[in-house]
Amino acid sequence: MKRRQTVVYSPGGCGCGLLLLPVIAVSIGVMFALAGLAAAALVLLIVAIGVTIWLCRNREQRRADGNTNAGWVVFLIIAYPLSISYLAFFILLLISTFTGESVTVG
Repeated sequence: MKRRQTVVYSPGGCGCGLLLLPVIAVSIGVMFALAGLAAAALVLLIVAIGVTIWLCRNREQRRADGNTNAGWVVFLIIAYPLSISYLAFFILLLISTFTGESVTVG
């Protein structure tokens, strides 16, 4: 009696698909990491806009109390460029992904 061999099939018909599984898993992880950073940058931008509005509305009251805005200004100087630059990078990355063309600025 002849013994039958069990064969492992993959989507590509060879072992290539199985070899690419770790690469695909890492790519999906990187995608979620970049999306998480984009979400954090969006939250940072919303918070920076909120702080700016709050500082403008309470300017006279803070002056009367003798408080300075130095700490908040430093936060805003860091928050705006950081969040806007990463959001611009993420949007360009999305455009490049879906169009298949390289997107450059300038």
